[in-house]
Amino acid sequence: MKTLISKNKNFILCCVIIAAVYLLDSLIFFSQLYMMYDFFSEKTIGALSTGWAYLAQGAGLVLFMLLYKTRSHLSAHRGFQVTLFLLEMPVLIASILIPGKTLLIIMIILLNIIIGLHTGFTFTLAAAHAPASRLGLCYGLAYAAGAFGTWLISVVSGGVLTSYRIIFVDSLIIALIVVLVLVYKDAVEDEHDAESGEAEPVSDTSLFSLDTAKGRKVLMLLCLVIAIMAPISSIGTNNNLYVEYCRELDLLAQRSFYAVGLIAAGLIFDKNRVVGGICSVISLIYPIILIMIYRESGMVTLVIGLSYVILGFFAVYRAAAFMHLAAESRKLHLAPLGLAVGRICEAVVVLMISEIGTDELILVILVSVLFIPLIILFFLMEKEKYTSPDLPVDELRELSADERRVAFAKRYGLTRREEEISMLLSEGRSNGEIAEILQVSENTVRFHVSNVLKKTGMKDRNEVSRAYRL
Repeated sequence: MKTLISKNKNFILCCVIIAAVYLLDSLIFFSQLYMMYDFFSEKTIGALSTGWAYLAQGAGLVLFMLLYKTRSHLSAHRGFQVTLFLLEMPVLIASILIPGKTLLIIMIILLNIIIGLHTGFTFTLAAAHAPASRLGLCYGLAYAAGAFGTWLISVVSGGVLTSYRIIFVDSLIIALIVVLVLVYKDAVEDEHDAESGEAEPVSDTSLFSLDTAKGRKVLMLLCLVIAIMAPISSIGTNNNLYVEYCRELDLLAQRSFYAVGLIAAGLIFDKNRVVGGICSVISLIYPIILIMIYRESGMVTLVIGLSYVILGFFAVYRAAAFMHLAAESRKLHLAPLGLAVGRICEAVVVLMISEIGTDELILVILVSVLFIPLIILFFLMEKEKYTSPDLPVDELRELSADERRVAFAKRYGLTRREEEISMLLSEGRSNGEIAEILQVSENTVRFHVSNVLKKTGMKDRNEVSRAYRL
């Protein structure tokens, strides 16, 4: 019970922190976007808002990963993160109250570097403390709150995004984030086994280790998959903006549809990561095809709204896949890697599109060419994940009972209690017998057996028993 309460507390706290950060980032993005209309053409605005800004955000994410890997005591320190959030205020105030082309561009770049730094922090926070079985939903809910909250604020206070009042709104959100960051270390307890009191790893389905050649290969393939998915997603999103009737649409209202897709994608990803990945690949086709087909004023609103729902699948996949990987391997600096790769690749494509134009034929050819290696790499990555581990089968057969138990637990990221239950399952024990041996209730046993099945991806206890004995 204590473990369950702690996990729920971690889940809720991580969701709230990431949601507040995404709400702040979304408000800043749209505030700057609307301010740019006073100085730049639509082509330049596109290149700045999702080109150079995303490039700066990617640079901030990469910088955070390097800091976390080499100076984790600094980058993960609450004082450092609070300073970053507080630094946003003078930059934001300057961009709003001191108009000018050059200053606005400088402020956009600076803000997005800072956004990259504190986004990296929230990702590592989730990978370290949120239950691994709900990382997709944690991210989906938080991002959805940011998308929907931005639209809601714009409705409740009309014109707030283009006036000095946004400074007050942003300052309140920053104050909330600072408070949450200052208290999270005390509020988030380490995961503990309810009965034994020993620390549990915060991992889920660990089918490979990043310290092996196999693990590094899977990591490389996942990076390549995200690097190809990002341009396709970016072309689909930007295609929305170039539809003739889009100028009549409320962009914020359309992006609120994003929230639905993000939550749905989070639920699917947590249920089955492979299915979540397949849905993400398939979802990239929709925005390209349907927006080119339906251009009538009566249909385009629905089509673009649905395209944002479906694009939520890629957003969750690129974040949650790497957060899972970071949690499994305990290499937390890798948690923001998927978003960093995605942002940089999106930026490159946006800047290319701004140069070559938005000719439909060029976009269709580019997307078609990208889909071929995407399908191949995705298939190879999933195949590599579920092939036999690096350790030879003959060597596995020579393991002692204790070594076998530890190896099985390590392979699938099981907790201490789940490790014990897996061993008892391999002996053909019933739930009642396991409960009596471990001196726990049958409900507790059922809960742990369910977790073992989820983490191993197996259908029933007999399959667990066979896999354990191999």
